[in-house]
Amino acid sequence: MQIQKDDVRKSIMEVARKEFLKNGFKNTSMRTIAKEADVVLSNIYNYYKNKDEIFCEVLSSVLLALDKLMEEHNSSEYLSIDIFTSDEYMRNQIDMFVELINNYKEDFNLLIFKSSGSSLENFRNEFIDKHTQTGIEYIALMKQKYPEINGDVSVFFIHTMSSWWMSIIAELVMHDLSPEALEKFIREYMEFGTAGWKKIMRVR
Repeated sequence: MQIQKDDVRKSIMEVARKEFLKNGFKNTSMRTIAKEADVVLSNIYNYYKNKDEIFCEVLSSVLLALDKLMEEHNSSEYLSIDIFTSDEYMRNQIDMFVELINNYKEDFNLLIFKSSGSSLENFRNEFIDKHTQTGIEYIALMKQKYPEINGDVSVFFIHTMSSWWMSIIAELVMHDLSPEALEKFIREYMEFGTAGWKKIMRVR
């Protein structure tokens, strides 16, 4: 019985993802999801209380990935001026970014462009705010560890850089780059950003 329930959930998720990508959250109905998943409409509510719960579950993996990214940002591994000159760090960051886009391109499309009307419709702004706060804390921690660097970076600059990060995600979703072009762009972005932060923070 549990296997059958899991199969029904899987079918609902697959259909819902397809419908959300096609029509967006607002223009997708529970009736359509139920019909395409071959589930009686009344029965779908035994699995999910509403459309928003389905939408959030469809996007649960990318949300967890982004939470993990934020949690790791200020870890001891990254609180080092060596990141500004380390080829290994650069390679790891490029690989991480490429993997993030390749694994969650559809999910970002839903989050950024098709979430209107859902509980995640303000995700972009909320993530930017969270990213900004993480950046503020990171600079403070770096200043504490390396008193000689510049920690006086305006909050609005950090906010703008966080917004830019999300805009880059949006651009990568909208444009179908080849694997080579994607990696080249991300390397350029990472090298540009690393050099800029090194200059602003006066890391020698």
